[in-house]
Order: sequence, then structure tokens, then C-alpha cells
Amino acid sequence: MSSYSSHRSRDRSRSPRRSLNDHRSERRAECRSKTTAYSADMNKLRAKVMKARLTKSPDLANLEKQLEAAMNSEGSDSHGSKQNKVVVLPQVDSHGRRLPTRNDAREREASEELTIQQMARLEKETEGDDTTDRELAAQIVRDSGFSNDLEYMNDNVERLSRRRQEKSSEQRKQAAIQDYKKMEAALDSCDMCFKQTENPDGSTLLNPPGYPMIALGNRVCLMLPNREPMNDGHCIIAPIEHVAGSSLKCDDDMWDEITNFMKCLMHMFAARQKGVVFLETVLSVQPSKAGHCAIECIPLPLSKTQDMPAYFTESLVSSDDEWSQHRKVIDTTVKTTSVAPKDDLHDQDANHLQARQAIRRGGFRNRMTAKMPYFHVWFDPYGGMGHIIENSEKFPPWFGREVVAGVLDLPPAVYRKPRRLKESHDQRCDRADEWKKQFGWSKFDWTKMLEAQ
Repeated sequence: MSSYSSHRSRDRSRSPRRSLNDHRSERRAECRSKTTAYSADMNKLRAKVMKARLTKSPDLANLEKQLEAAMNSEGSDSHGSKQNKVVVLPQVDSHGRRLPTRNDAREREASEELTIQQMARLEKETEGDDTTDRELAAQIVRDSGFSNDLEYMNDNVERLSRRRQEKSSEQRKQAAIQDYKKMEAALDSCDMCFKQTENPDGSTLLNPPGYPMIALGNRVCLMLPNREPMNDGHCIIAPIEHVAGSSLKCDDDMWDEITNFMKCLMHMFAARQKGVVFLETVLSVQPSKAGHCAIECIPLPLSKTQDMPAYFTESLVSSDDEWSQHRKVIDTTVKTTSVAPKDDLHDQDANHLQARQAIRRGGFRNRMTAKMPYFHVWFDPYGGMGHIIENSEKFPPWFGREVVAGVLDLPPAVYRKPRRLKESHDQRCDRADEWKKQFGWSKFDWTKMLEAQ
């Protein structure tokens, strides 16, 4: 009886403490959810103000008042207290690969318990992290008596599979800090990124890049070049957030918007009896040296569109060194099978679904790699032809523009180093409005569907 009473007394003494801890954790979770929701609302309001400024919307004054009131309420809640700026290090490095954490060893040990979806996500996050191959290559280089046969490898498997000691948590932290500083320096020097400035009152303001903005999607935008264009209609498709170098680093959502812009531009120029080519040149895979990901769109007469594959094939074959490790021309076209039009709505949906799946798994994203510099030209959203650049110093950055300029009989000054245009914000907006009116962009702008949502 005494043991039962003592057990009940211990339960009574523990239950208030347990309920108090639960109450505190619920309060913390509620505060975190409120803070996250408030930050998301502020980001959405800033995005609306930015879009209204770029498009000269009549609702700009009302949105600015709402933003100012929201920032004032945020300042009153903080009671004007000055705190040190805390920077949360990203979970991925400048290459887009996931940074190693303390739980990585546990995840490797419990990899057998992961589901297929979790293993696919982990593989996608660690894509390009080929440390195992590098360590094996280092062991082979140190071994002077290495022989490339299975018997030798089986006899020396322990020595060849020896791994270096993993970095400590402090070393990983310092590496993440250095990588973060390099990425911040690359973002500050990028002229295609939206710059975030801090006001004296502590609020932040997002400033658009120095490019005339045509249309803004959720992840990708369409803009005009900040230099003299090659011809009428010359424009650029670029991600809104900073993607260093290759468009192969873009996710599926970004690629859906990129293909949407490609289709709209093709329809827009086709209505004016013009064709179009899309060019991408990546000369470096290092994020600190690679610029902002950009795909140039250059229209040309419809009569010369059919000859463009032959021109690019001939130019790519004669480019770079005579002896190369890769094929000079890599075909990235994707052929989709269409459904017989028995039921219009059902068959249109089926064809559209097959086209989207073909683009996602398309030849460009499967046959080209983001680990090496390359050049690629699209003749339509389904692909084109690519070329691996083995010597970036000898490959000119204006290669694609030079081929198009040769077809159009344009002078070298147009494609080599065009003059930078010194324009104010209003002049850039006026140039974008003139471009829209000239080509009737409003009839083909797919981003209007986003505004209606």
C-alpha cells in the first residue's frame, strides 16, 4: 500500500511539470508559426510592390501605403531595440549541394530504412558530391604499383577504400561561412539579381536589376538586354533568384516557366513571320566565376530558320581544338508521340501532358551536364544541339551570337562587345513598354494567369 501511494505521489508531482513543459512548447510553436506567417505576408506584399513599380500599376500608391503601415507595425512591436544581425547559414553550398551536418552519419547508417521517395530526395540534394570517386582516385595516384585488374583490386580493397577522416563540426562550420561569403560576393557583383537594400529604420527594400523588365513569373522573368540589342526583339529569359551558370541547375518549376516563355515568344514571332533561336553559353562551372543563368532569345526571318541547324553544326564542328574527348555536336532534340484527335479535350490534355513529360526528361537535361562548360542552342522548346567546351579560354562568349550575326549579315560590333546603355528606371520602363506594343506581347503573355489567381 505504501509503495502504491508513493507511486501515485510521484505521478502527481510529475504531471504538473509535464503539462507546464507542454504548454511552453506549444507557446514557442505558436510564436514561430506567427512569425513565419508574418514574414511570408511581408514578402508577398513586397513582391506586389516590386511588380507594381516595374509595370507602372495604378495601385502602386495604395500598395506602398500598405507596406509602410506593415513596416511601422513591425517597428512598434520590436520597441526599437537594436539587435545583432544573425545570419542563418544555408543548407546547401554555392554549387547547390547539401552541406554535411551532424546527422549525415546517422542518415548513412539508417539508409536502409529510408523509403524510395526519401532516397530520391537525398540523391537529388547530394547530386554532384563525388567525394567517394575523388578519394578513390587519390588512393590510386598514391599507389605506385597500382594495376588495373580485378585481382589486384580485390587483394588491396581495404587500402583503396580507405577514407579520410571526416571534418569536425567546427571545420564544417568555417567551410560553410567561407562558402557563404563567396556566394554573397557573387550576388553583390551580379547585375541581373534583385538587390535587397536596408533602410535606416531597419526595413528592407527589394530593388529591380538594371534591365528593362517585360514579364515576371513566380520563378523566372523575361527582360531586355542592358546593352544594344542585336536586332528588334532580342530578349533574355533568366531565373529571378541567382542561379550560377547553367540552367541545368534549375528545378522543374523553373523549367516549366522557361518553356512557357519559349512557347509564348515562338508564337509571338511566328505571328510576324519570324523564327527564333535560344542561346545559352556557360564558360565556367565555379559559382564565383560563373555569371547569372541567362538564355538569350534572338528572332530572325522565317526563311532562314530552317537553315540554322546546318549553320550551327558547321560552326560547332570547326570550334575548339581538332582533337577533343567529347563529340563536337550533341543532339538534344526530343521527339514526342501525339495522340490521334478523337476527343478534342481529352486528346489535347494527353498531348500536353506528354509534351511536358518529354521536356522534363528531355534530351537537353539528360544529355548535357552542369559539371562542365557548354554551349547550347534551342530551335524549339523540345531541344536543339549542344557542345561541351573543353577549353574555355579559346571558346568565345559571343559564339552563338556570331553565328546568328553571320546569317543576318550583321557587323562584328553588334555581337562582340555591344555598348552598354545608360538608362534610368523610367527609361527602362519606357523601352519595355515600346517592346510590348511593337510585338503585341499582351496577347501572348502567359503570366496574366498568375495575376488572376
